[in-house]
Amino acid sequence: MSAEPGPSYAPKNILLTGAAGFIASHVTSRLIKNYPNYKIVALDKLDYCSSFKNLQSCLNSSNFKFVKGDIGCADLVNYLLVAEDIDTIMHFAAQTHVDNSFGNSFEFTTNNIYGTHVLLEACKVTGRVKRFIHVSTDEVYGETDLETDIGNPEASQLLPTNPYSATKAGAEMLVMAYNRSYGLPTITTRGNNVYGPNQYPEKLIPKFILLAMKGEKLPIHGNGSNVRSYLYCEDVAEAFDVILHKGVIGHVYNIGTQKERGVLDVAEDICKLFGLDPKEAISFVQDRPFNDQRYFLDDQKLKKLGWDERTSWEDGLKMTMEWYTKNPNWWGDVSSALHPHPGVSMITQSSDDAWFFQYGHTRLTREFSVSNGSSGLKFLIYGRTGWLGGLLGKLCEDQGIVYEYGKGRLEDRKSLLEDIRRVRPSHVFNAAGVTGRPNVDWCESHKVETIRTNVVGTLTLADVCKDQGLLMINFATGCIFEYDKEHPQGSCIGFKEEDKPNFTGSFYSKTKAMVEELIIEYKNVCTLRVRMPISSDLSNPRNFITKISRYNKVVNIPNSMTVLDELLPISIEMARRNCSGIWNFTNPGVISHNEILEMYRDYIDPKFTWVNFNLEEQAKVIVAPRSNNELDASKLKNEFPELLSIKDSIIKYVFEPNKKT
Repeated sequence: MSAEPGPSYAPKNILLTGAAGFIASHVTSRLIKNYPNYKIVALDKLDYCSSFKNLQSCLNSSNFKFVKGDIGCADLVNYLLVAEDIDTIMHFAAQTHVDNSFGNSFEFTTNNIYGTHVLLEACKVTGRVKRFIHVSTDEVYGETDLETDIGNPEASQLLPTNPYSATKAGAEMLVMAYNRSYGLPTITTRGNNVYGPNQYPEKLIPKFILLAMKGEKLPIHGNGSNVRSYLYCEDVAEAFDVILHKGVIGHVYNIGTQKERGVLDVAEDICKLFGLDPKEAISFVQDRPFNDQRYFLDDQKLKKLGWDERTSWEDGLKMTMEWYTKNPNWWGDVSSALHPHPGVSMITQSSDDAWFFQYGHTRLTREFSVSNGSSGLKFLIYGRTGWLGGLLGKLCEDQGIVYEYGKGRLEDRKSLLEDIRRVRPSHVFNAAGVTGRPNVDWCESHKVETIRTNVVGTLTLADVCKDQGLLMINFATGCIFEYDKEHPQGSCIGFKEEDKPNFTGSFYSKTKAMVEELIIEYKNVCTLRVRMPISSDLSNPRNFITKISRYNKVVNIPNSMTVLDELLPISIEMARRNCSGIWNFTNPGVISHNEILEMYRDYIDPKFTWVNFNLEEQAKVIVAPRSNNELDASKLKNEFPELLSIKDSIIKYVFEPNKKT
């Protein structure tokens, strides 16, 4: 099959998927401007990295129609192909951020493979489409040898190395199969990195520009030696213009440049634009699980169609910087995206209730404001009747986060799956569990009930979440340790996340330690070890301060503790950042019972008195021994440097707001 261009193709009605995203919005704007006789139907579900504002230049054009909907909705796609008499599809819609794919790969499979499959099948069934342009990525080739000066030609083997590129390669295989099996008129493109205005700042260049504007460090994964090729967005839009009209059916076209830059070089160039000292402005952070050193393309095939790169790196970077300095709030609050390792901040599931509307300024502005105001997160929370679960719900309401409580029982796998299908969450929070009422002594006489929830239920939920590609935030306990020779009381040597539990004095602690040993195998779980939780609500009987202020006698032992007013919001941010593994979820340092009660007396009740007794005396009035320990909170402190010490946190969040003396 000849790669030489044939007669120029002239589309009539183009369906452009993912049109409100970065690259696609520039392509849409170009086609609207240059080809007024083409009708452009822009389809986008307005996910976190797309914005209707990206298409504002198209609103007044009579040949433009916007449709809000998901390519995963077959009924909608079939309807559009027929109702709009679509003869051409340019398929840009995809999840594209590699970092996110490491934590939520199922979402990439759903969007990138299933969504593409829906489009292809719709084309086969309706038999109307004369040209289907599938947008892929240079990452499907895998890593290029650093020593070679020969780029990957279009016939190279596909060797993807991360979940994102694997799903794009999978989608390409479907496109190829539909071309060969059904004669679908397909063209595939594989592009280098693209930069320019409108790009969501999870990507390297806009992230670095916004961080530089804020005076914050530019974080580089690994040592910064990774090499990438960058193309300015307007040049890429022109490339798609050329491929649309001159591309040969059945062929693949690389959209690339052989002008390469190391990630460290990019950071230094941005520092130069802002007058920053790279040595002061750049920091090096932990690398991705796998980070290809180089992608290098052979760009000659597309050049034979008449395309060439027009914008120099220096000019493109300057124009990009100027756009972001003029539009710093284009994307709203992007603080989570600017994190060195952003999580799956705003992932939404497809919906068969997808809907669409024709352009019209008033209506679109109204719908945009609703979409843009949403945080994009959706939590499924277990533990509605519990203290932590109730507080999480209130926090979600305060932060504008959509949430629902789970209806299923943790040990019932079927009911958990029904909850997930009903809610379609971005994250699952497990704040359910048996702690015993009024205290853990209850668990000593209700062992089966304790096992059923704390062990079977927690592991079942973790397993269901793993199968569904969901991150689970699991509230656990730090009451699985006790002071020992390596961690003596008063030594300031705390138990770390990797230490094995050494306290089995209570059946409750046994079940929690057992779960922790098993759940660590689930890489989709973020386990938060809570200890002696405290809150500003001094009327709550679950509050550790309230408990000990009502006891007849108290022991006086320093312990690590968790101030919920400070740490529960951090748990939500950890979900945003896609944190996983085990975390000591306590404020740094320790505080003793007497120190707390002294504060209670000084701030709340000057007449308050208490009596101490020792552990031997305590053992006579309780059924099971209690855990006393210090947890090392340095891992959490490193992730959240603003985290207060336990004493400062109690004063700020508990006693100052409740001060009566």
